[in-house]
Amino acid sequence: MSTLAEEISDLAVRAGAPDADLTILAEGNAAVLDAANDRFLVKASGVVMGEATAEDWVWVSLSKSIEILDDANKNGRSPKLDSALDAILKSAVTPGGVSKKASIETLVHVVAFHLLESTWSLHTHPTPVVSLAASVKAAEHYSGTVFPDESVICGPIPLYLPYDEPGLSLGLGFYKGAIKYKEEYGMNPRQIILGNHGLCTFGNGKEEALATTQIAVKAARIRLGALAAGGINFIPNTAAQTIAFRPDEIARRALLTGDK
Repeated sequence: MSTLAEEISDLAVRAGAPDADLTILAEGNAAVLDAANDRFLVKASGVVMGEATAEDWVWVSLSKSIEILDDANKNGRSPKLDSALDAILKSAVTPGGVSKKASIETLVHVVAFHLLESTWSLHTHPTPVVSLAASVKAAEHYSGTVFPDESVICGPIPLYLPYDEPGLSLGLGFYKGAIKYKEEYGMNPRQIILGNHGLCTFGNGKEEALATTQIAVKAARIRLGALAAGGINFIPNTAAQTIAFRPDEIARRALLTGDK
């Protein structure tokens, strides 16, 4: 049986393939939860996704990371919390026990595990998604879904978040945005667009996280094509929610993502 480090390396190599256009150089990261041991694996800082091996991942404490987010949510960002986060990232170790600093975007994955009921988390910078996320009407472009499988696989309502500086600011913005979304819609977002930055998708298996990214990228290309053709015509929100939660579509989604 493959280890979690080997499984997440496989996900990273596929997401980092040049022809996928999801990441380049050291862009992007991924994480997988080991709930039984209150920890998760996340990419070490500076690692190229497409070249990741089992020793390019580091263990980070989940509960200690959650404490920082909860504190920041209650009291705001502070130099003390910035230092605490830096200490957690620097204390990370590979499966082989080697110290390596964890990705500066680690808290994005903590939110996925803590609030979004996911065990796998993938963050990428796809060119068509970032093109839309860097536009002056980014939030408008992500105010709905554009074809049925986007609603089914990525969720009927995308979550767009304005740009935040990577680190505690990004983690806190992600945390607040996820809470607000859950309160407003009564469900978890499955496609989160970070303004001027990239894409986050989730799942309870690596295939679900990757498949959601792949559909989200196709949906971004469709948006760009629709804009070039005169404008985006979104699926009505009620129709998007209806198809996303139809029993037959839920079953088909499980087949499409490859995770049982």
